[in-house]
Amino acid sequence: MGMQMTTPMSSIENYIKQQIERKQAAIINAFEYVGVTCQNEARENGSYKDRTGNLRSSIGYAIVVNGMIHSTSNLDQNTGGAKAQYYLKKLASQFPQGIVLILVAGMQYAAHVEAINLNVLTSAELMAEKLVPALMKKLGFAQ
Repeated sequence: MGMQMTTPMSSIENYIKQQIERKQAAIINAFEYVGVTCQNEARENGSYKDRTGNLRSSIGYAIVVNGMIHSTSNLDQNTGGAKAQYYLKKLASQFPQGIVLILVAGMQYAAHVEAINLNVLTSAELMAEKLVPALMKKLGFAQ
C-alpha cells in the first residue's frame, strides 16, 4: 500500500507564503526597533556642539524592502529632513533585494563633523551592529 498526498499543493504553497510573510514582518518590526533606538542614540549622544539643531533633527532611518522604502522615521522637513529623505531614496535603490536598515544624517556637513572625530552616527552604527545580530538570533535566524 503506497502513500498518497491528499493535501492540495496550493494549500502547501499558501502555508509557506504565510510563513515567509510572518518572518518578514518580524524582521521589519525588529529593524523598526533598532532604527528608533539608534536614532535616539545618535540624537542624544552626538559629541558635537549643537548650534542650530539642524544636524540632530536630520538624523533618521529607513527600512527598505526589495529596493523600496517600507517605512521611515519622522524627519523634520524644515531642517535637514528633506535632504535625509533624498539620501534615503538614493540609498534604497542600491538594495534591490532583501530587507535593509539605513541610518542617515541629512545635513551635508555631517560627514565633515564625523571626519574631525566627532560622533554623529558612529555610536548609532555600533549599536546597530550589536542589536541586529542579537535580534535576528532571537527570531530564529542562525548567525
